[in-house]
Amino acid sequence: MWSTNYSTPTGQCSPVTSKKLPRVIWLTNLPAPYRFPIWARLAENLDLKVSFLLKEKNWRDWTVPSNVNWKHEYLSFNSKYFGEFDLIPSIKGARRLLNRVDLVVVGGWEAPLYLRTLYLAKRLKIPVIQFYESTGDSHRFNNLVIRKIRSVIFSQADYIVTAGTASTRAVQAMGVAPEKIVTLFNPVDVSWFHSFAQSHRIPKSPGHRFLYVGQLIERKNVAEVLRAFASIKTSEDTLTIAGDGPLAVALKDLAKSLGVQESVSFAGHKSQEELAALYAASHTFILASTNEVWGLVVNEALTSGLHVIVSDKCGVAEFVMDMKGAYTCKTDQKSIQEAMEESRLAWAGYIQDPEILQYTPEKFADCLTQFIH
Repeated sequence: MWSTNYSTPTGQCSPVTSKKLPRVIWLTNLPAPYRFPIWARLAENLDLKVSFLLKEKNWRDWTVPSNVNWKHEYLSFNSKYFGEFDLIPSIKGARRLLNRVDLVVVGGWEAPLYLRTLYLAKRLKIPVIQFYESTGDSHRFNNLVIRKIRSVIFSQADYIVTAGTASTRAVQAMGVAPEKIVTLFNPVDVSWFHSFAQSHRIPKSPGHRFLYVGQLIERKNVAEVLRAFASIKTSEDTLTIAGDGPLAVALKDLAKSLGVQESVSFAGHKSQEELAALYAASHTFILASTNEVWGLVVNEALTSGLHVIVSDKCGVAEFVMDMKGAYTCKTDQKSIQEAMEESRLAWAGYIQDPEILQYTPEKFADCLTQFIH
């Protein structure tokens, strides 16, 4: 059932159809909204079922829309939340999940159920696609024992799908055979974000509008963004910080101490549509994280026609670095403020046809589908 004639994002990937649809199960923790259009496209050519390890009511408040064309279930396992990591200790139900399945997609490796499913799939001769999106810099667990375990696990999968060249290098460093590694990209619903931005532009106003979207936690490096903004702002420049987290109060205090509280807006948590409106109203988006697996907000901002400033510690940086309006930086204040000044100076209006529009969820799904026939 396997095809080795696949294409990377720069090639052409076409949907594969057959009279009898292969039965595929996709295991993942939560119903991430950026996966919805991927699953919808896959379901056109596959009998797809997505199994979520956690409960329907979850800490992300992510829910599945009512009108999807793919089957899904919540396994509702208990978990312990540590910082940004959900520990899900259960291994129950792996054999049931694999009943009458032609292919399994495993969305992670840290949960025992993922490992149990991979082990049983190999015994039952069911092909496995393993997803891996981390980079060498963003490995959450990286001691010698964990590296060995991770290497053994990944060597068992038939294919490893990575998100960009940085995560591909991380998998290669595990000793995985190059022919088993497929480098794709992390997509967002580019059509929706682009269309929304085009129809929600606000009238021109003086000053340059900077934007950050994400959690207010240490590794997001928002304090350095604030310091950089304070160093380069003109009287009419603004910085909007959308998101929430444990550092919210400290960051507000920092803005006050820097004397920029009147130019900085803390917008709090926003829905997808509210975030899209912020993209449509901004000029330059900043993600200066000290550690970031990818950074899908960068995709969203570029799709919306903005400039983006992204640190070299973000997985998305290599993917977008040659795109129009993209600026890379280090994670220190000086490098961030230099990129902010460069973006502001180069601003000549919204990018009307950003290159990232070609990296659609449908293209991602079609590339993935070519493995199966």
